[in-house]
Amino acid sequence: MAKTDNVKQPFYKNIWIWFVVTVVAAFGVTFFVMDDSAELEALEDNNTTLQEENKALEEKLNLLEDENSSLEETVLTLEEENSNLVSDNELLYSDITYLVEYVTELETALNEAYEIIEDLEAGN
Repeated sequence: MAKTDNVKQPFYKNIWIWFVVTVVAAFGVTFFVMDDSAELEALEDNNTTLQEENKALEEKLNLLEDENSSLEETVLTLEEENSNLVSDNELLYSDITYLVEYVTELETALNEAYEIIEDLEAGN
């Protein structure tokens, strides 16, 4: 019996070794979980920030679309006014052309009247 008391037990049968291994493993798992949760928290914060930026950009886009729509309406109004002005210009050009022809006819008639008056004065 004396010989069996002196025989060393295998290391894995020692309760203290398993306690140390369990404590080290628990700390290791806790460290990795805490590290992942901190990273996850940072990613969630980044996601929240990106969502806020996205919302702000969508609002800005909506404002720009409204402004663009307003500008398109303005362009259409200006094109219509320009078309009306071109029509008015064409009418004025037609009227001026008619007036020039009329004045030319009046000038011709006036010259003929002067000639007739001169002839009458010469005949008298």
